[in-house]
This record gives sequence, structure tokens and C-alpha cells, in this order.
Amino acid sequence: MAHSKLYVKIMNSREWRMLRKEIINERPLCERCQAQGYVVLARCVHHIVPVESGRTEAECYDLAYRRSNLQALCFQCHNDIHKAQHSFTPQVIKERNEERLSVWADQLMKRYGNKDNKENE
Repeated sequence: MAHSKLYVKIMNSREWRMLRKEIINERPLCERCQAQGYVVLARCVHHIVPVESGRTEAECYDLAYRRSNLQALCFQCHNDIHKAQHSFTPQVIKERNEERLSVWADQLMKRYGNKDNKENE
């Protein structure tokens, strides 16, 4: 289960730990279990839209800290969701990284252009 360096940085940040604590305090019951009529304590805060699905670093930060993208869950529900999404398979992680690299490359090209072509002119 490999994550990007950015994801690890966000999840280890003071801001994330504080927000996670706030969400658990505000929503102490697993939202998924509660919807099914069960009362189970929430122990995880789940990102509905995965942080690493952001195409840019700014989008990743937005997904990480946007309250409407967070869901309080128990361990079992959190694990079930990730298993169903196959969100941590090597192939999915590779695809995310390739897409992010492509976006960054496009941004650099727009900002700096192709210097090789300018030198050859």
C-alpha cells in the first residue's frame, strides 16, 4: 500500500491530525453503520474522493481538508470501502502517478515552453 510523498506529508501534518480529531468529535458514530441502523463508534476519517486523485498539489490539499469530502467511519467500514474501490492496488497508484506527472509536465510546458525548440531557431 504505497502512497505518494504528498499524501504521506498531508496525513502526517498537524493540520490533518487536528481536523481528523474535530471530525471524530463532531461525528462520533460511523456514518455508514448509522445509515444501516447500527451504532458503532467512528475511528477513521475517510476521504470520499481520494486525496491522491487530485491532478495538482493544490487539488490534493483541497480534497484532504475539505470537510464535505470527509466521512467518519469505523475500521471495518473504512477497510470495506477501500477494498471495494481497489484504491491501493499497484496499478491504480501507478495510473494516478502517471496522470499527475502528465499534468505537471503540461503545466511546465505552458510556463516555460520547449527550450530545445527555441535554441534551435
